[in-house]
Amino acid sequence: MAKIYISGKITGLDNFRYLFLSAENSLSKQGFTVINPCNLPEYHDKTWKSYMKEDLKALKDCEYVFMLNNWKDSRGARVEHRLAKMWGKTIIYQP
Repeated sequence: MAKIYISGKITGLDNFRYLFLSAENSLSKQGFTVINPCNLPEYHDKTWKSYMKEDLKALKDCEYVFMLNNWKDSRGARVEHRLAKMWGKTIIYQP
């Protein structure tokens, strides 16, 4: 099964877990192995930089990236988008 990473805004949103979980459920039903950054282990100091290091490691191992509608409002998601393009990942945008 193809692995897909979900990218979108987290910081400052109260409902970010719902947005990511909803996308995860939909993508799973489509046959993807979904990497939801909200579910990654947090063995670090909880800084933005540490979260990004962990997220980018996970992104690197995926063939696809799913961009939530709010991705342009997130510094981290913009970094993930740029690297996904650079690494030749297939990018799918939320309809």
